[in-house]
Amino acid sequence: MQQILIVEDDKTIAESIIFILEQDSFSCKWFDNGKDSIEYLDNNNVDLMLLDIGLPDMSGFDILRKVRKTHTLPIIIISARDDESDQVLGLEGLGANAYVTKPLSPRLVVAHVRSQLRNNRPNATPGDSKFSINQAMQRVVFNEIELTLTPIEFKILSHLIKNPNRVHSREDLMNIMWDSPHGSDTKTINTHIKSIRKSLKKIDDKAEYIETHRGIGYSLIE
Repeated sequence: MQQILIVEDDKTIAESIIFILEQDSFSCKWFDNGKDSIEYLDNNNVDLMLLDIGLPDMSGFDILRKVRKTHTLPIIIISARDDESDQVLGLEGLGANAYVTKPLSPRLVVAHVRSQLRNNRPNATPGDSKFSINQAMQRVVFNEIELTLTPIEFKILSHLIKNPNRVHSREDLMNIMWDSPHGSDTKTINTHIKSIRKSLKKIDDKAEYIETHRGIGYSLIE
């Protein structure tokens, strides 16, 4: 049974969501504050998080920022704040998968939950059976083991996997990192590539899939 973590300080809203989710055979865990929800997430298997922005102890955006450093599960924001800037921050800036505004339709929330979880199966990657990518969950599986990656590392590695045997300049990879042209020091890429290689070698200490092209960039070798 898939487990949904609900972080919502309004008991009435939380209970209405829990009722309809449990009717649909989901398991639910509810917290009305950020601290307890993060602790629970760090120590339990959770398939999706429903996250309110206005919580008593900390901002939902701060929770999202913290969670995204170590977790890639789908996160749906539920908020009374319907400003476009808040939605852009949540979805593009901090990596939420969906943004639903209050007043909530519980059935619409369930539809969003189903939609996100439908994408839970990894997609096979053409040309290299050792890798599979789950874009919705932002996960990469290598030799049937999930890699531990930051969101930026996921962007870089998934791009290399989808475009194997091609040299990608550091500038191009910087643009992938930020989804747009960016002028930061391209040496940052070296640090991320080093971390990705380390993650691969934890699974296969002989893994040499990412090749350095001195003065140019990197490629992933099939």
